Amino acid sequence: MKRILYAILVLIVYSSCQQHVLPEQSEDKCVLELNITRADVPTVASRAIDAGLAVRILDANGKEYLNYPAGDVPSRIILEPGLFAVCAYTDNQETWHSANHGKGEACYYSSLLVKIEYDHTTRVSMSVPMTNYAVGVALPEKFEELFPSHQLTLKSGSREVVIQEGEKAYFSKSDGGFTHALSVTNIDGMTHSYLPRSFTDVQSGKCYLLSYSYGFDETPQNIRAEVHEISTRE
Repeated sequence: MKRILYAILVLIVYSSCQQHVLPEQSEDKCVLELNITRADVPTVASRAIDAGLAVRILDANGKEYLNYPAGDVPSRIILEPGLFAVCAYTDNQETWHSANHGKGEACYYSSLLVKIEYDHTTRVSMSVPMTNYAVGVALPEKFEELFPSHQLTLKSGSREVVIQEGEKAYFSKSDGGFTHALSVTNIDGMTHSYLPRSFTDVQSGKCYLLSYSYGFDETPQNIRAEVHEISTRE
């Protein structure tokens, strides 16, 4: 009789241990592995997540499920089975317009719907695009010697920005392009202002260079301007 009771007790203890072990093992069955970068920013090969991007994960009802700040996003996340939206973004979504003394800065956002299944690792790679566009300026050789005082004004929507060579201003495509106007004063003190010209063929994620050149001679009347697209890394 004692042997029977002992055998029953061993079975109960073994069963209890099994019940505790199985759920812990099953937690690693639903895994999301992330590789997220910004589309136009050089990445470090050893880093799976761009340190400049935050990640928010929403459930099938659009409610926030997980939220990781920039620089603290894990490359491996345990989730429940189901549908989730992975949103990767820079944290300047509402403030990029006013950054850099009003010139703005690049803003990035992307989202992707993923299905997480039991006993499966879901691997997701995202290249997050820039959602605004940039405008820079290039001046011809000897320009600053000939025109010691000059001002380039860019306007888009309700924003008006003054930039120098080597700087960039950032705008939203939704404002319908930009206008550029140049005012120069030469070494003799003669001032010339050019009427604003519009450029409307803009796309998000692009960088446009406003390039000035001389015409027949190096006088204010013969300065020409062209806009063309360049790499955002330039």
